[in-house]
Amino acid sequence: MEDSHRKLSAAVVLLLLTMAGEMGPAEAKECFSESTTFKGVCFVSKKCNDKCLQESKSYSGGKCATMFLTCMCITPCTTMLQRQRPAAMAAQMDQSGGDGFLNK
Repeated sequence: MEDSHRKLSAAVVLLLLTMAGEMGPAEAKECFSESTTFKGVCFVSKKCNDKCLQESKSYSGGKCATMFLTCMCITPCTTMLQRQRPAAMAAQMDQSGGDGFLNK
């Protein structure tokens, strides 16, 4: 009886270890917003990163976008959506019940 409990315990531990190994950390998606304070062409991401960190507490950094050589600030997507939602849109959504259309 004791031997079967040990085998069962070992099987449960192995199952938990296998499941834990398959689960990776959840990472928040990054959104990008063009810096409003960076001036000129962006070649050095370190300078862009520093500007973005000074620009807003919601930015986690910044990097140069290779296509247009602009400084793009990085923020979690949820923070960006909440921050960019204009007050007029919020009032309209509250009035419409959240669908964006006025129900009159």
